[in-house]
Amino acid sequence: MKIVKKILGGFVALIIILLVVVAIKFSRDRNNPYDNTIADNLIPTFKEIPINFTHQFNGKESLPVTASVLIDINNDGVDELFLGGGYNQQDEIFSYENGKFVSISEKVGLPKKENNTTLAGASTDFDNNGFTDLIVSREDGITIYYNNQGEFTAQKIDYDLADNATPLGLTLGDVNKDGYTDIFVSNYIRKKQMVGQNNFSKNYGPQSLLLINNGDNTFKNTTIEAGLEYIHNTFMAVLIDIDNDTWLDLIIAYDTGEIRTYQNKGGETFELKENPTTNKYAYPMGIAVGDYNNDGLVDFMFSNVGSTVPSFIASGNIEDKSLFNPSWIFFENKGNFVFEDVAEQTQTKDFEFSWGAVFADMNNDGLQELIVAENYIAFPPHKVFKLPSRFLVQKEDHTFVSTEEKSGVVNPNYAITPLVSDFNQDGYLDLIWTNIGSPVLAYINDGGDNNFIQVILDDNAENLGAKVEVITTGGKKITEDFIVGEGLTSDQSATLHFGLGKDNVKSVIVKYISGKEYSFSNPKINTRLTIPKIVISDTIPVTDTIQG
Repeated sequence: MKIVKKILGGFVALIIILLVVVAIKFSRDRNNPYDNTIADNLIPTFKEIPINFTHQFNGKESLPVTASVLIDINNDGVDELFLGGGYNQQDEIFSYENGKFVSISEKVGLPKKENNTTLAGASTDFDNNGFTDLIVSREDGITIYYNNQGEFTAQKIDYDLADNATPLGLTLGDVNKDGYTDIFVSNYIRKKQMVGQNNFSKNYGPQSLLLINNGDNTFKNTTIEAGLEYIHNTFMAVLIDIDNDTWLDLIIAYDTGEIRTYQNKGGETFELKENPTTNKYAYPMGIAVGDYNNDGLVDFMFSNVGSTVPSFIASGNIEDKSLFNPSWIFFENKGNFVFEDVAEQTQTKDFEFSWGAVFADMNNDGLQELIVAENYIAFPPHKVFKLPSRFLVQKEDHTFVSTEEKSGVVNPNYAITPLVSDFNQDGYLDLIWTNIGSPVLAYINDGGDNNFIQVILDDNAENLGAKVEVITTGGKKITEDFIVGEGLTSDQSATLHFGLGKDNVKSVIVKYISGKEYSFSNPKINTRLTIPKIVISDTIPVTDTIQG
């Protein structure tokens, strides 16, 4: 009996020691791993505002993500907010009104859904009627909600949904330049068919799909013909012109795998290009997209398990552990499909478990911040020791500093992605934390005295993939791509935002994937620019001269 008591006592002591170690580990995990400072005037601050939506998560039925979309339903230039419901929970659409978010789901006729989880969402004008449509994915497939002057009608897409596939992510673009919106569907293995959460086995999961629009919003699966045949779990992808040749390329985050970069070879096929993660292993989940260093080339940041999970656990069944990378991954675009992982140089490498991520200039200084969602609802330590979700302000030397506490945007919930939009139209971007199994959080930017300019693009096939260049009087060139899908299972605003610091603007040039251009000369700062609905020459750039 004494021996049993000693064994039990030793076991309890071991458990206590392990709990103490875990507590120390995860309390420290919240701390900034970098010893750097930043001037207070560079730190944007925010005030929380009301939004009545608590996501209901069913871990037995659903994968741990949810849809969130910024969509201008009524063409008034202000984004509405779509939030996907859990397994037995209806979706909601909110409008920003008088300092808070109010539900307008009934007003816009948002269709009711069956007992499925709304996993991902995106928006564009599929039928070219001048109103932005909503597209959502659930366990049973993909549905387009057509927007008819502010009211929605649902129509399910007919395509081959594999028995083991859950459509988890959506990115949109005109892949072959035929004037119609195509869809890349990131597929993940169904919840009840999962085999562990750190399974790096080859061919684990379903194949993701390229669906080409037939011209009538029916779609043909061209995945194999396009050279995109690859079987592995996928969180998300982005269609974007990586090499500035006007063709939309494809970058894909394969969970428990590598990041794949594909070059569009003229609209019919894609060529796989090598990158720093090729033939290596990680957990790339969310993708942030932006030209962080203003060199005219689009860069990418990928979330990962980070420092939270010990590598010997996170690396799972990888035989050669040297091929495993748990850190955040940061692709700096060097041109011609050459990338360098600059996570260490930018001081973003050593943060914690993360999900969706977004690049956005939140203090209007002309440099993009990096905002990253954290906390995993299925990871027991995060039920007690919450990560803050990171709000990283960029300095002039292109390093990033964690300021979420000073900014007032610490997120104690299970975050999936940030969303950013200028809801109150003051010229500074506001912030939404999309959370699962917990309340969604909304913040309004306190603003400042830096200048800005915004460009509103019609959300349709012609504009998707467009590059907007802003040339300032201080000699800066700031570039933004109009894409669908940045973050994670989400979609950002169709209004492109440019912080200017104290500069004015010499010109704004919109470069379409068709090769057309439209330019504004000397536009007035602190305004929103819209492009007239005119036919733009294929060969001669059209200039709209606006005196500032």
